[in-house]
Amino acid sequence: MNAADAATLHSFQVEERPLMAMEMVDNTQGAWGEADPLVDRLKRWAGDAYWQLLSHHKGHVVRQTNHGLMMEFADARHCVQAAFALNQLADAVNARANASKRLQLRAGAHLASYGLGQREPVDRDVQLTSELTALAEPGEILVTAELRDRLANGLDADFEDLGHWVESFVQPVRLFRAHSRHEALPARLAAVDKDLRPTLAVIPFQASVPEVKHWILGELIADGVIARLSHSIGLRVIARQSTSALRGSGELAEIERHLGATFILSGSYRTHNSTLVVTAELAEARSHTLLWTGQLQHALNDLLQEQSELLHELARMVAQALDKAQVNQALTRPLPSLDSSFLMLAGISMVHSHSSKAFDRGREVLSALTERHPEHALPRAWLAMWHALNVVKGTSGNAARDIKLAREQTLYAQQAEPNNAMALAVEGYIHCQLLGNPQQANSYLTSAVKANPSEPMAWLFKSLCSAAWGSSSLSVTEAYVARSLSPVDPLQYFFNLLTGNALLADHQLEQALACGRLSLRANKHHVPTLRLLLTAYAELGKIDEGKAIMAQLRAEAPELTVSSYVSMGSNESPLRQRIAHAMRQLGLPET
Repeated sequence: MNAADAATLHSFQVEERPLMAMEMVDNTQGAWGEADPLVDRLKRWAGDAYWQLLSHHKGHVVRQTNHGLMMEFADARHCVQAAFALNQLADAVNARANASKRLQLRAGAHLASYGLGQREPVDRDVQLTSELTALAEPGEILVTAELRDRLANGLDADFEDLGHWVESFVQPVRLFRAHSRHEALPARLAAVDKDLRPTLAVIPFQASVPEVKHWILGELIADGVIARLSHSIGLRVIARQSTSALRGSGELAEIERHLGATFILSGSYRTHNSTLVVTAELAEARSHTLLWTGQLQHALNDLLQEQSELLHELARMVAQALDKAQVNQALTRPLPSLDSSFLMLAGISMVHSHSSKAFDRGREVLSALTERHPEHALPRAWLAMWHALNVVKGTSGNAARDIKLAREQTLYAQQAEPNNAMALAVEGYIHCQLLGNPQQANSYLTSAVKANPSEPMAWLFKSLCSAAWGSSSLSVTEAYVARSLSPVDPLQYFFNLLTGNALLADHQLEQALACGRLSLRANKHHVPTLRLLLTAYAELGKIDEGKAIMAQLRAEAPELTVSSYVSMGSNESPLRQRIAHAMRQLGLPET
């Protein structure tokens, strides 16, 4: 760990916890004095209920004064909920008291700082919290901007901005009045972009040991996972600015209702010396089903690295868990019983499945989606992709029919959404791989990138087109752009294949082999990957290795010949000519 990293990590270790001061006031707003301490009055009012309420909201009394109590809470949400609950308790007791004995509570809350290893907040924050409480009206709860930023407006409370109250404090302090939310949250608006993809909410991770609340580490974990999954194919990921306000919420239904999340990733972390241990769990929000749980351990300073191994591994495991869970449901449950977002993610995964059963089921899943949502472009684009890959993989019994069906789906998709990047990209892929029309392919793929510069498939297919007919060096660049947009995608074998294809076109044969091996390791039966590998081996003069791959290819596609390969597209492509030559050299029959 260098000095800069050490200094940064040390700054995380300044702990912050919500601190609330509460006073009891009478109808003239006078605080009760020494003869009648607040804690005794509350005990006479409600007995043990008051203490049970504090415990329920993860709070405890840190000091008692003649004017009230100062309480510390585990998180901002419990702090403000406790304030509302205590006021409700006071109202309930007042209803049974005569007018002369009716009392009210007033509270002020702030996000207080604690020195490393200290149990007491710093003096300035204790003073600020006390002065804040003195400003409050009976029944009022005032919070500082620092605490307000840890809360969700409309969910935790309704906040009223009071501006900067300069006259009461040494330094200007921004204050908010917290109102208890009385109205139910409105129903979440339907997505205006007709997006059928499921949504993942990554909640900032919580410290598992209260004394070591380097809370920003939890934010960094969430931020890193979000960045790595945000361009995953078939998944929407909610921005951290929205999920941070729900830090510490254990209510899946609340998160689903507020954010519209289909899946929720949450967890905890702890530090020991220079080691960070992260425990994570992935759940389906509506059913509360736990889909995956795991624990990772890395050096603490790894979290600060751009290529963090911990964050990459965590994101990869989450992507795989989502992929597996949806495919399993789509294979075993009746399609009408599954939510459309589940079917969308499952269908995309099945298009690239290693299992022929799952691949065939993928067509059924996507067809069901197009019937359920005929006006949506994305399921039609992926159904077109299924038909195209059925030809490319050599498993189609009628290539001409599959190509026709694929183009019908892309046409319907473009009619529904003319600027849908995935639909444009698949049409470009069909022209590139199956129709041998480089001009049309390039036109569609350029439009796809323009429609959505962050669509990884558009860049990946553009790389394929450049490798076949354009600039091989540009093809390599485009492939790496695609990989950067979706670094932990469940379809990583496909990215490795087309990156290897670009490197092969650019005559970087050893690098092409490396990508091909990675792709084959993840998908042993993928015919295009076998073609890539045998070509690289043949051009490197490694004939024995090439013949071994050829044997695998003929086992996977026994009807494949050189002429049938060349007919699947254009024989004018220099790269296609090189592949055809390698297959002849390694013994594949011409016809």
